[in-house]
Amino acid sequence: MKHNYLFLLILTVVFAIVYVRIFDPKLDLNGDNARYIQLAKNISAGLGYNNESINGLTPEGHFPPGYPAFLSAFMSIGINNLIFFKVLNGILLFLSLALLFYLVRKITDNAVLAFTVSLLPLFCPQLLHFSTIVMSEMLFLFLSVMCLFALFRYTGSSRNFWKSPWFYFAVIAAGISYYVRATGYAVVFGLLLFFLFRKEWKQLLASLFGCILIIIPWMIRGRELGGNRYLREVLAVNIWRPEEGSISTVGDFLRKVGHNFDESIIKGTKEILFPFIPVDYNVISGFLGVVGGLLILVVIFYGAWRLKPLRWAVIGYIVGTVGMVSIGTGGNGSRYIVPVAPVLFVCFYVGIYYMVKQFIVKKESPSFRSFPYAFLLIAMLMFPSLKTMGEMSKQPYPPAYQNFFVIAKEMQRQLPPRMVCCSRKPELFNYFADKMHAVNYKYTTDCDELLRDLIDKKVDFVILEQLGYSSTQRYLYPAIEANPELFPVVWHLPNPDTYLLRFDRQKAERKTGKPLKEEYYEQKEKEEKR
Repeated sequence: MKHNYLFLLILTVVFAIVYVRIFDPKLDLNGDNARYIQLAKNISAGLGYNNESINGLTPEGHFPPGYPAFLSAFMSIGINNLIFFKVLNGILLFLSLALLFYLVRKITDNAVLAFTVSLLPLFCPQLLHFSTIVMSEMLFLFLSVMCLFALFRYTGSSRNFWKSPWFYFAVIAAGISYYVRATGYAVVFGLLLFFLFRKEWKQLLASLFGCILIIIPWMIRGRELGGNRYLREVLAVNIWRPEEGSISTVGDFLRKVGHNFDESIIKGTKEILFPFIPVDYNVISGFLGVVGGLLILVVIFYGAWRLKPLRWAVIGYIVGTVGMVSIGTGGNGSRYIVPVAPVLFVCFYVGIYYMVKQFIVKKESPSFRSFPYAFLLIAMLMFPSLKTMGEMSKQPYPPAYQNFFVIAKEMQRQLPPRMVCCSRKPELFNYFADKMHAVNYKYTTDCDELLRDLIDKKVDFVILEQLGYSSTQRYLYPAIEANPELFPVVWHLPNPDTYLLRFDRQKAERKTGKPLKEEYYEQKEKEEKR
């Protein structure tokens, strides 16, 4: 018992030291985090789960509402601080690791093993990065681990399942995880497999019914807003290039699955567990790379199998995650593996421990129980990447983003509210200019179609930047280059060249043959005069 408290104390101290060292107080540049914050603001302000636009409130159908609702709970009591939300995610990571320590300690009866497998994730750069930004991964991780914790406590209960609070806790955690991330289906799948292989049919049906009851309101809402977004992404060849169309053959689908499996599972899992080994996402894995990745998966599933009370819940969770990531959106590297990363660490090193025990040592001795300390050698190899993270966290925004944010702040300060600005990262723009309306351009190679979309969105300004996204060069820049008279320069910032352009809608509508109502222009003139 004393060892347990000592290990938890060490885990706490190491977490605090590492977290402070790599903590980045800046807003992350992915854009989604700014969108989460804005949605949370809207909920706390009583605007519902909607976005504000020039046309009024529009329902949000892209992001599940769980994480914005979580943030809005704090905003409703006056806490609206970027640093607080970042640290909150760090706390969720620590609590998840503490729960995993408890579970592995109870299941394996080896405190040293439990300590090492819960400590190693603290040296994973990808996991730490998401614990310091305002994104949904850490809340999802916490809910999935809470589901496993509740199932473990349920196995130790002798009461009828409908009298066990842990049964309801597990079902609620699994159901709510879907409201945080679409991959919550994997948690539900693990929950159902748990009861299926225990042959607890009443519990299986009750948990299935409970999860459906929790999930179905969001599914109905999604259908009313135009169908399942995740399904559209599954059927798209490339969501970032709509002109490539949808998957039309089984062969196309299998190629997409194979590409995603290689990228996120073979390479992504390797990057998560061994961040010191270089991974090139631009090259398809060779034979040895695939074999190595599959061997890692074998060890992970063997480790999950050794977590006997929870084996089917963990296996179902991992299989569900692998399946959803493989059929989903590509081009994200290890990102979609991050929420399950601590579980992968647990399963991999538990698998290594029992493989050595069963096939090499064959007979456990008191000294062998300390063998997991050897795993900490891996932490030494992972440490240099944390040093790099710490150095990067102290750096300012890249010059291209500095220019982008300067333009946003000046527009907020100098222009009347409710002006519409188009850019590649409207979420980041709105974070620094929340009185403006920000929109993205349409991903189309047809310049006239892009112009018509700008007219439809009532765009007043366009920012031509160099943030590094290929879509700007592929879609927006050709339309500007082909129609320079529609985009007069208002402001130019150098190093790198960043332009604020005025969009002349009247000329654009005459050129494209898409007129707008005169009343709209009259209203805009009145607003600009005010």
